[in-house]
Amino acid sequence: MSFIVKIKKQLALYELTVDLETEAGILAVIGGSGSGKSMTLKCIAGIETPDSGFISLNGRVLYDSSKKINLPPQKRNVGYLFQEYALFPTMTAAENISIVMKQKNPVQVQKWLEEYGLGDYADSYPDHLSGGQKQRIAMIRMLAAEPQCILLDEPFSALDEHIKRKMEREVMEMLHDFDKPILFVSHNQEEVYRLADRIASMENGRFSPIREKRAFFAEPQTVGQAKLVGCNNISEIDWISEDRVYAKDWNLSLRVPFTELEEQKKYRAIAIYPGDITLYSEDAILEEKQVRNKISVKSCGTEEELHSWAVSCQIDGTDAELMMLLSKEKMPSVPEKITEIFVDGGKIHLLQ
Repeated sequence: MSFIVKIKKQLALYELTVDLETEAGILAVIGGSGSGKSMTLKCIAGIETPDSGFISLNGRVLYDSSKKINLPPQKRNVGYLFQEYALFPTMTAAENISIVMKQKNPVQVQKWLEEYGLGDYADSYPDHLSGGQKQRIAMIRMLAAEPQCILLDEPFSALDEHIKRKMEREVMEMLHDFDKPILFVSHNQEEVYRLADRIASMENGRFSPIREKRAFFAEPQTVGQAKLVGCNNISEIDWISEDRVYAKDWNLSLRVPFTELEEQKKYRAIAIYPGDITLYSEDAILEEKQVRNKISVKSCGTEEELHSWAVSCQIDGTDAELMMLLSKEKMPSVPEKITEIFVDGGKIHLLQ
């Protein structure tokens, strides 16, 4: 089951450029508001039309600008779950599901409703249903249409926090046997990590290469990706040598992974995860060639979190800060006075 999307569309602030090839499984696309995520789904579904490009699903062409092919939404066989669920307000729950079925089957509809705890709501209208109930009905309706791929557009954003995780589990159970492509867009990094197999990012309309989710979170490749995965220690750089940079935002010279001069042109910034900053160089055994950068700080503020201390350290001689996380298990309390912090050069991420 192959899914290919290669499209361009000029928007008000940028040109949307998407180049992706995927197969069965959940591919998450993470990005901030206005980055182009929802527009990408609308182009795939046929609600919006790209300026140029090509879209095919399992060898069937849905859109090809060069051949003047542009199938209408109802002929694309693409399931699309909107943020607002888009249930027909004048139809009951059962009718909302039945309308998409190729052959009407009231018995099957009732069976689905009962399977997902909605057996008593077959004759209820959408305005009498909770957000979670609406979502389940929208999911059943989408699957009842027997789509060849599914598009999920921020499917949990309209739900209250206390039921969001429950609905995530229910949606994943409903999709468990769906062995076709699923494209899931979100701005929530935790949601994406829990649900996706692979991840790509959208930044100002640009679609990044697809990567395995653990690699995506562990090794961000761009400034935008670092921000999306929650790494808030980011600085622009100037290169000093093959393994040293000047971090302009922090007024610091730091050792970084060795990089050939020709390769350095690709990198314009660095990122340091808060969990990779420590208090003392004795905290870890230094491996061969491992270099610890020592950073002097003049003041620190501490906030208590569930399993860690969040320490905001003001760098000596500047107004800049670095965020550090300290494990409560290893450090029951934070020293009153912190004057130095350390980071391994090998754990500083180079960003494009």
